[in-house]
Amino acid sequence: MLPDPLEDILNFFMTIGSPALAAYSLQITHLNARWLSKALLDSKYHNSNAIATVISSFQHIPIQLSPNPVLLPSLIVLPQNNGYWDLLLKGVEKTRRWSIPLVMNFVWVVFAILLTIIDSFNLSRSSDAGYGIVATWTYLLAIIMGWLHVGSQPEPNHLRDCLDAANKIAWVASERKNRPDLAVDLAGQLTRAIGFTKGDVDAARGDELRVSPVFNFSRTFTWSQKAQHILTLVRNAADKAERRIPVDNYGSGRGAVWVVGENGSVANENRLGTDEQVINYCREDATAFEKVFGAPGPIVPSSPVSSRTPSTLVALLPFYDPRTTRRFSRWAPGVWTRVTLAALLALGLQWGTVTAAVTIHYWSVPVGLGCRSLSFLVYGVVATLAFFLCLTSSILAHISRPQGGKMDVFSWSQTCLDGGAVFCGYSGKILAVGAGIGILVVCFVQSAGAFNNCYCSSVTFDRGFHDVVLVYTDNVASPVLVHIWIGGLVLAFSAAVFFGISIYLGNPPRR
Repeated sequence: MLPDPLEDILNFFMTIGSPALAAYSLQITHLNARWLSKALLDSKYHNSNAIATVISSFQHIPIQLSPNPVLLPSLIVLPQNNGYWDLLLKGVEKTRRWSIPLVMNFVWVVFAILLTIIDSFNLSRSSDAGYGIVATWTYLLAIIMGWLHVGSQPEPNHLRDCLDAANKIAWVASERKNRPDLAVDLAGQLTRAIGFTKGDVDAARGDELRVSPVFNFSRTFTWSQKAQHILTLVRNAADKAERRIPVDNYGSGRGAVWVVGENGSVANENRLGTDEQVINYCREDATAFEKVFGAPGPIVPSSPVSSRTPSTLVALLPFYDPRTTRRFSRWAPGVWTRVTLAALLALGLQWGTVTAAVTIHYWSVPVGLGCRSLSFLVYGVVATLAFFLCLTSSILAHISRPQGGKMDVFSWSQTCLDGGAVFCGYSGKILAVGAGIGILVVCFVQSAGAFNNCYCSSVTFDRGFHDVVLVYTDNVASPVLVHIWIGGLVLAFSAAVFFGISIYLGNPPRR
């Protein structure tokens, strides 16, 4: 991982170098959060709202799930872990607030628009009055306001620190019903059901460790897969709670004694059980026998996960045991629909603003595809290519990821996929940074009047030579030119507003 200042610089240039990539990361973060919240809407179980909010916020950081089958079910079921989710919920609520970079970007864009409007009253009728530059940067307003709504980390390690603090008070079910233990192993070290991915990933998945908002694209597929697993555990527990099956009676063969909680909620007494019962409670009922009698099917012993975990527990969750018949798909349900929609909306935002800038410059004197309009058109093409390369890199990296965990020896196909992911990732970042530097240079030299030379004032690449236009006696813009300015700005702001509406009107559903 890069040091924080260098990563901030990389985040800045990639954001302005590929607006589609920045908009895609924002939109896919929003769509994923909406999917998870909607999926948990009917799961009337303790902490389900907090789980949806917390896990959605974990799109901003690289997380990993423990292979120990008792840890995650304990977080979901045990009443002692209510404080765990409350602490995380308070932490992630701080992601929706202004930060200094967001404030500066917002003020910069608004200030540039106001100066451009004021300056346009005293400019040559051949000039575009800087409206092409304003149209190009309009996407920043949508992205800034979008991140304020969706949420992003106020500091680089904010969510990681919250997760570390919560893991210190996490409880795990033990062999005794009413005696859960703190989640520590025999060596006294904390064991984490949800932990922060360390820096031991390979080059193909290096972008997943970057916590800047623009890199949320790299964690889309892995986060969706982990969120789907957590969602399945919560749904299974909620389904048994709806049938009024207490944790300690599930699979015990005794009559269920259900304690009605306050306002019809699930009482804490119903959420206590041994480690084996807690795992069974979050396990999906696979047969009609289990659905009718609330008893799990026979368990095939497997090798233990750790010295403190009973061997019979390993085979209970299909996510962990490679010998079970049911396995989770590499692709979470609906992930491709969300990716496609996010990509289309992101490209619509980028090309709405770029097309507006190109249009304004195209109809300014000299009319045609000249120095200004071609510069912005090339910027849009390079930014789009950078977006597709980075998206392809995340797809290839996820396809090549071993489903069963780490592998010391990779197959030839995995090696090729990793190589393609590395190539696409580095190429995309280089193009995005190059486009970011290029658009800053273009905007600067245009503002400095560098395009007001003989060549740029007499040549367009689609219409050939024009009469040289360098000096004008009047400073009043023609009505046609004013209409072009207005039309270009309307197009740019319409693209930004439409993108913003897709986020603000698509709020995650609430109970």
